[in-house]
Amino acid sequence: MEKLCPSPHPAIRCQVVNLFIGFIVLITWTSAQAQWPGDEPIEVDSAQLVAQATAARSISSTQGPVGSEIDLDSPLVNSYVNLPIQINDATSTSSLVAQTQSIINATQVELPPGSRGIHLVEVVKETLQRNLSLLAARQNPRITGLSVDSAWSVFDPVGFAVITYRRTNTPSAGFLSGSGPGGGGAGATQISKVKRNYFGLGNTSDDPGLGVTRKLVTGTEVGLAVNMNRSDTSVGFLQPLDQEYRTSGTFSLVHPLMQGSGTNVNLATVRIAYNNTRISELDLRQVTLDTLLAAHTAYWEMVFARIDLAINIQSLGLAADLLRENRIRYKYGDLIAVDVLEAEAGVKQRERDVIEAQNTFENSRDRIRELIAIDRNREGWQNPLIPLDPPVFTPITVDETVSLDVTLKTNPEIQMARVSVQNAREGLILAEDRFRPRLDAAVTLIESGLGENINQNHSELFSGEYPSANLALNYQMPLYRRKEKADVLSSQYQIAQSEFFLRDTEQRIHYDHRQAVRTIESLQRQVEAAAASVRAEKDRLEKQKIGHEQGITTSHDLLEVQDSYARAQATQIRAIVDYYLAVIHLERIRGTLIDTLGLELVPMAAAK
Repeated sequence: MEKLCPSPHPAIRCQVVNLFIGFIVLITWTSAQAQWPGDEPIEVDSAQLVAQATAARSISSTQGPVGSEIDLDSPLVNSYVNLPIQINDATSTSSLVAQTQSIINATQVELPPGSRGIHLVEVVKETLQRNLSLLAARQNPRITGLSVDSAWSVFDPVGFAVITYRRTNTPSAGFLSGSGPGGGGAGATQISKVKRNYFGLGNTSDDPGLGVTRKLVTGTEVGLAVNMNRSDTSVGFLQPLDQEYRTSGTFSLVHPLMQGSGTNVNLATVRIAYNNTRISELDLRQVTLDTLLAAHTAYWEMVFARIDLAINIQSLGLAADLLRENRIRYKYGDLIAVDVLEAEAGVKQRERDVIEAQNTFENSRDRIRELIAIDRNREGWQNPLIPLDPPVFTPITVDETVSLDVTLKTNPEIQMARVSVQNAREGLILAEDRFRPRLDAAVTLIESGLGENINQNHSELFSGEYPSANLALNYQMPLYRRKEKADVLSSQYQIAQSEFFLRDTEQRIHYDHRQAVRTIESLQRQVEAAAASVRAEKDRLEKQKIGHEQGITTSHDLLEVQDSYARAQATQIRAIVDYYLAVIHLERIRGTLIDTLGLELVPMAAAK
C-alpha cells in the first residue's frame, strides 16, 4: 500500500491512502449501479470492499520495515549515556531542558557536589605562578645574564703566585775554585744551594715574583710584579758561606696601536652580552604572551565545551520526549511505525553526540589542569572543574592605525629582530678589528735591590739607584689574512640577513595585525547574526511542535528543526568564544597583553 503513496510525510501519506481507497470504493459502487443498454447488472459486495480497505490501512499503519518490531517499553535513552536527569516522562524532560537552558544562558550558579568552580582570572594567576614551561623559560634570562659578568671579567685584575726551590750540585776545577778535603787533588766539588721564593698575581713571566696585571677597556695591559731571590753558595771548607738577596720591582705596560685598540672594540663583547640578555628577556615576554593566550584559549574552550554539552543534552532530551509522544500516539493508532522508528533513530544519533561532547568537555578540563600544573598528589585534584564566567558579548572598537603603531613598538618579536641587527653590527666591528695588523707598544720599568740580608736588600730596592727601562714595538700580521677577510665578509652578510629578517618580521606582524582586526570586526557581525538565527530557529521550533501535534508535519521534520535550533545555539556560543579569543590574540600580537591584564608584571620582574 505504501508503494501507492510515495509521500515522505507519514501523516499525509495516511490521508492519501484513505482518500484513494474511498475513491476506488466510490467508483466501484457507481459502476455497479450504472447499466448500459444490453449489459447485465454487476453485483458487488460493498461490505467485502470496505473490509479489504480497512485491512490494507491497518497493514500500512502498523508495519515498519521488513523484520522490524516496535518496542514500546524500552528506555527512551540508554543507560550508558550519563545525564544529569534521567528522562522517563514529560516532567523529567522539562526539568532537563530547563537545567540545560540555564547553562546555555549562563544563569546557573550552583555547583554540583564535589566540583570546583573556577574563574578566568584564577586560571591566569595560577598559570603564571605554576606553569612548568613558563617556570623553565624564566631561567633563561638569569642564565644569559651571567654572560655579562663573563664579558666584563676580561677587564678584571689577574694575579699569580709561584714558589720554587732549586738545589744544584756541580763539580769544580782547580784549587782556587775549590778542592776536596785538604784543598787539593782532583775530584774537588762545588756545592751551590739556591733557594728562590716568589709570589705572583697575573704575571705571565717565568721569572719568580709577586705580581698583578689588568687589561683596561682601552685595550691597554698594565702589570706590576715583585721578584725575590735568595742564593746560598759554598765551595769547600776553606771558602765561607756566601748569601745573596736580590729583589726587583717591575712595572709593565702594553698598549695596542692598531688591532684591539679603543673602547669601541674592547667593549663590543660586553654590548653583545647585554643584547643577548635583552633578547632572552624579550623571548621570555613572548613565551609569557603565548602562555597567557593558551590559558585564555583553554578556559574559553572549556566554557564552550560545557555549553555545547548542555546543548547536545537538551537536543537529546527533546528527541527522547518526541519518541515518548510518538510511542503513545502509535499505541492509540494516531501514528504509523515509521514515526516511532525515526524518533528512535534521532535519539540514537543524539546519544552519540552527547558522548562525544562529554569527552571533549573532559579533555578541556585536563588542559586547564595541565596549564596550572595542578598537584596530582593532592587529594581531589581530579574534581570536576566548572567555569563560572559566562560568554557575554561585549563589542569593542579598534583603531587599526593607532593599534599598528603600538604593535611595531612593543611586539617582542620585532624587538628581538632589532636587537639581532645590533648584534650583527657588533660582530662586524670585531671582525674588522681582527683584520688589522697587530702593533703594540711595550714599556717596562725595573728597580733592583741587592744585599747580604733581606733588610739591606729591601732598602736598596726603594733607593732608586738601580733603575732599568725597556721600550719595544711589536708588529704581527698574517701574510694572507684569508680567515680575517672571510670573517669580515661573513659579518657583512649577517648584517644583511638580520635586516631582511627584521623587515620580514615587521611585514608578518603587520599582516597578522590586519587579519586580527578584521577577524574581530567579522566576529562581531557573526555574533549578531547568530543571535538573530537563534531567535528565528526557536520560533520555528515552537511552530513545528504545534504542526506535529496537529499531524501536519512529521517526526522527521521536527527532528530536523530541533537539530537546526541546537546548531544555531552552538554557533552563537562559538562565535562569542571566538570573539573573545580574537581580542586576546590581537593583544598578544600587539605585545600589550601583559600590561592589559596587569597580573604577570611581578613574575616578569622576578625573572629579571
